[in-house]
Amino acid sequence: MNIDGTTARFKLTKEDWDRIPINTFPSGGRLLSGDWTRIFLSKVKESNPWCSLRFKNNHVRSENSRKMHSAVFFRGGAECKRPECNVKVRFVIQKERGKYVDVTYVGNVCHSSEPGGGDAMTDKRRVKRVRRTYSS
Repeated sequence: MNIDGTTARFKLTKEDWDRIPINTFPSGGRLLSGDWTRIFLSKVKESNPWCSLRFKNNHVRSENSRKMHSAVFFRGGAECKRPECNVKVRFVIQKERGKYVDVTYVGNVCHSSEPGGGDAMTDKRRVKRVRRTYSS
């Protein structure tokens, strides 16, 4: 599947932001926390249902940044977990608690193009797996 250079955009609702607290550190640095990876994964699946993503190099602009007016609020990335695939994803949120996340894909899907790469295990499957492990 050729997705190199493809862009997408998804919306973050107020409810989504309520599930994404922003942790602030004494040094002024900040990180997204909570369910942000699950929220992003579920929304990215609309434009790329094939890849299973691993998030890397995610940054939130610090509160005391000298670039308060020119830097984006959040920038981050992800890559496909499958070794044969070279898809990388870039995320950008322009404003703090912005409504939209801009997504850019780099690379092409180099594995089975069947959707549902098994990103997040559902709670039911996780409980079954744990029960099987302990009953063995």
